[in-house]
Amino acid sequence: MRCKDVRVAGGRKRPAFTLVELLVVIAIIGILVALLLPAIQAAREAARRTQCVNNLKQIGIGMLNFEKARRTFPPGEFKPAGVNTNGALAWSAWFLPYIEENNLYNLIDFKKDIRKEPNWKADLTGPTNTIIPVYLCPSMARRQTRREMDGRLGQFNNDGIYNPGSGEGLACIDYMGISGPGSRVTNPQVGVMYGGERGMLLNMDSGGPCRGTAPQCSAKTIPMRKVTDGTSHTILVGECSGRGVEDSNGDRPGGESFNKLDGAWASKNNVGHIKLNIDTDKYSAINPPPEINWEEHEFFSDHPGGVNILMCDGSVHFLQDDTHYPIYYALCSRDGAEILGDEAFRD
Repeated sequence: MRCKDVRVAGGRKRPAFTLVELLVVIAIIGILVALLLPAIQAAREAARRTQCVNNLKQIGIGMLNFEKARRTFPPGEFKPAGVNTNGALAWSAWFLPYIEENNLYNLIDFKKDIRKEPNWKADLTGPTNTIIPVYLCPSMARRQTRREMDGRLGQFNNDGIYNPGSGEGLACIDYMGISGPGSRVTNPQVGVMYGGERGMLLNMDSGGPCRGTAPQCSAKTIPMRKVTDGTSHTILVGECSGRGVEDSNGDRPGGESFNKLDGAWASKNNVGHIKLNIDTDKYSAINPPPEINWEEHEFFSDHPGGVNILMCDGSVHFLQDDTHYPIYYALCSRDGAEILGDEAFRD
């Protein structure tokens, strides 16, 4: 390659690139950057996924310590006496001391609504407004309209203020307690419907009727000995990232339910059952389209290819998108008597 000579101080000459040669060099650099960018993005996602796994492992250690101390896992939902059902608490509030959030736990008044003072504050300094890093997946990108990028629920009526009793400003979570397969889901190995509350973190009515502002009531709690399918084959918590409020209209106007604050870590709605399957619903319960997930609340993440799940023994696995639905139904049940082989996990 010949270069033009450029005269410099003192009359000496040094070689220089022509314009064409310079353009060729720039093009080569651009190609190299294009080739490296996917690798860089993959490395970043690998780091984010590792952090997500670590979050779930920390939750798992907390859960096991809770069960060891209390002889049972926490209730999926709990409602104080005189509090509206929509202001009840989730499992993720009960076991805060077991993930080193003692100070936050001590600030919560477990006899009061999570959406009102002293639990909630308009300046976002209340305990239920407080963002808990271990509850947030760093890969989260897709989110329901009412969830803000700062990790809280935004304003519902866009009036410029956070209103008490509404749920606006509550801090969010990307991990959902699993109450079991849907009640009308058929156990493929036994041939009968699972029925309700066959998982680990149950809905409130599992402990008896609980409506409106009835007296204190709580979900039934499950001790380790009730996990007859094996702790390594029973899901405790699974990823369901990006949730805000329940939305039956795919982020379009008219479908939001502001009483169902599924994305808030303190909200009792942070418990869900798994029911979708590709044969009858056209969608898998693992990473259905966002507009479906905002209504159904199944397994959902922004990790390529699947979701992270936490088992009752504290282990964390990656459930791939193409996992056959009888497998994830079986994993959601604590006592379904299903037989699972090595095909359960492929991570």
